[in-house]
Amino acid sequence: MKIDIKSGGKKFSVNFTIMPSKGDVHLAAIAKTSKDLDELQDAIEARGAGDDMIGTIVGKALEKKLKLPIDVDHSYSGAGMGFKFDLYSIANKLK
Repeated sequence: MKIDIKSGGKKFSVNFTIMPSKGDVHLAAIAKTSKDLDELQDAIEARGAGDDMIGTIVGKALEKKLKLPIDVDHSYSGAGMGFKFDLYSIANKLK
């Protein structure tokens, strides 16, 4: 999945591999190639801060594509970024 990240007045295009994850995390997003990882690092450096906002940007792109609410799992300790479906919001839609 290609995601455009605007950071520091520049636009960075990063391809992510989205895959199911084990445990509490439902999806994991990992930069597809080493070139994409370099582009992601450049986007983080251009922000001049941590990478928390990058996870939010990727999460919003997933929400838009899936049309389901997604939460960023900031405690995810695997490679890439972890995401959870907002199961309460999904349950409310099914009422």
